[in-house]
Amino acid sequence: MDKRIEMDGKTVPTPKVSVIVPVYGVEHYIERCARSLFSQTFKSVEFIFVNDCTKDASMNVLSDVRKEYPEADVKVINLERNMGLPQARRAGVEQATGDYILHVDSDDWIEPDMLEILYERAVDTGADMVCCDWSEEYEDHDEVLSHYEASRDTYYETILSLETDAYVWSRLTKREAYNGLEFPTCNMFEDFVITSQLVANCHTIEFVHTPLYHYRRSNASSIRSSADTRKILSQEVRNIFNVYQRVTEKEPGQHKRAVGRMLFAMGYHIMRHNLHDSLTKEQRCAISHGIDSLLPNKDLGFSMTKQIVLWIKEKIKY
Repeated sequence: MDKRIEMDGKTVPTPKVSVIVPVYGVEHYIERCARSLFSQTFKSVEFIFVNDCTKDASMNVLSDVRKEYPEADVKVINLERNMGLPQARRAGVEQATGDYILHVDSDDWIEPDMLEILYERAVDTGADMVCCDWSEEYEDHDEVLSHYEASRDTYYETILSLETDAYVWSRLTKREAYNGLEFPTCNMFEDFVITSQLVANCHTIEFVHTPLYHYRRSNASSIRSSADTRKILSQEVRNIFNVYQRVTEKEPGQHKRAVGRMLFAMGYHIMRHNLHDSLTKEQRCAISHGIDSLLPNKDLGFSMTKQIVLWIKEKIKY
């Protein structure tokens, strides 16, 4: 028997899936995204669009498309100020009532049976998370990519080690896995922060090797200024540090290889792009101490990688 909730004075069945879609600056793309959602073969779903104070006509386009699908269960959350992608997702999660949650970026689109396939796999296997393959869409070609399929523990290790993609939109996850989840405020590498926590909160993970999600990469080759690059890398370092701090505090002494790769990634960015002032003194000291603790001088040897780590360790101490 379906669970039921009160909505607008009426008792209605609880949706089995909540789809969360942040909206900002996508007036040229949101129509295709919305149509792919409203045309799903799976019907027990609520669509939560989070208007992150977009300045263009995105919400008007969405409103026009909604009129063609009056049966769709649609909620719109209008944020009072621009919060950025991860915080817009948080706002959507807080309003979600479905048993499972899926994130979709508003400039992407999904296959018409994506929700049906992922939900059925989740129910059939009892999995807390079901991941699918995806297609990266460039202006002149597309490329199908897959998750690294492994046991939950091994998969978690590859996420922490930055060895596999941590995109949050390629996975259907039980809503309970979001309990206590911390959403970052920095926009770059934000999926790494969110997905690493979700995987940690899941017991079983299933994989569907069918490209059900289309990830728009049209602007992937655009040239950025050095200032933009510095800002992006600064945000990446802060979000990697977020995960590093959580893992070392909540799972002390574990995942040493993964922690080492996080330290190396942060240290390399800091040194290579002179990002020292993007972190607090406490954060810089934590990174330096982590490198000291995990990679003491006597163990460095003479390999090129270890010599680079030694260089980072010395440069980061100032």
